[in-house]
Parts: sequence; C-alpha cells; structure tokens
Amino acid sequence: MSVTLTKGAVEALVNGSQVNNAVLQIINIRKVSADSGPLRYRLRLSDGLHTWSSFILATQLNTLTEDKLVPNSVFLVKKSVNNKLSDGRLVVILLDMEFLQSAEETGGKIGDPTPYEPVVGTSSSQSAPSTSVPASSPLASEPGPSNWNKSNVSSPGGREVVLCECHPRRHHP
Repeated sequence: MSVTLTKGAVEALVNGSQVNNAVLQIINIRKVSADSGPLRYRLRLSDGLHTWSSFILATQLNTLTEDKLVPNSVFLVKKSVNNKLSDGRLVVILLDMEFLQSAEETGGKIGDPTPYEPVVGTSSSQSAPSTSVPASSPLASEPGPSNWNKSNVSSPGGREVVLCECHPRRHHP
C-alpha cells in the first residue's frame, strides 16, 4: 500500500490553519516528563517537505504509543489545535489521529524533509483553530495572487478577527 503525504501540512498546522485529514509520517517520538498529570509524547512529524518537532499527542491517544506510534509509520491527523506555552514556544496538540501504515510497510522516511522554521510573529497567541484547509489539494496551502489577502472572520467568542495572508516570498514593510 502506497501513501502520499499531505505536502505543506506541517507549515499550515504550525501557522494555525486547521488541516482536514492531513497524512503525516512520524520521524521521531519521545516521552515528555511532566511534574504532574499523565505522561505526554512529543512527536517530530513530516509532510515530505518539512518536519516539525513540537507536535504533542493528546493524552487520550496515549494508547497508540503501545504498538503503532513508531518512527516511519504514517497517520491521518483528523483534528489538532495550536497552543502557546508559557515560555512562548508554539506546540500543535494532536487531538484525533488514525493509523494508516506501519513503519515496515512504509520502508523508511518519505521524501527529503527539512526542518520547518516559522516566521516570527505570524502565529496567534490564542489556542484556537482558525481557517480550514482542504486536504484534497496536493498542497495544504497555496499563497494568493496578491501581497495581502485580508478577510474578517468571527471567532467562537463572537469577536471579529482580521486575518492576513502574506505571500511567503515577498517582503512586507
């Protein structure tokens, strides 16, 4: 069985876009020690283009670690949410995932991904999912034709939020 990773999904997820049904590969997994509460897992995931090491598995998914969450296995990420830690680091909490392919079936790392480095100041300081990106396109997000694409969106709290989408290869003053 051959799988195709959702190229651009790492960047979209890190930047706060809710990507529906992103297919990602596990590059690394490690236990995160917590002073209190249940054990947590931190994952480095790849979309074939980029990797990001600050994906945190929601505790209700800890049972996946027993036999399926291993390097090179492939998962469908159904739901996630961004959160900013008290020290300012951004993490993506994985809330719902589905196992697609084992490491043995995958046969190794897919693509030649490089670490994703987000642009400082583009992520939201609130932990709420934002716009939805369809996974049906080969790229999870594509820049618009203009420098700035502004739209007003009502947030779950009823406040109006102005969203700006910058073209990644153009300088904005």
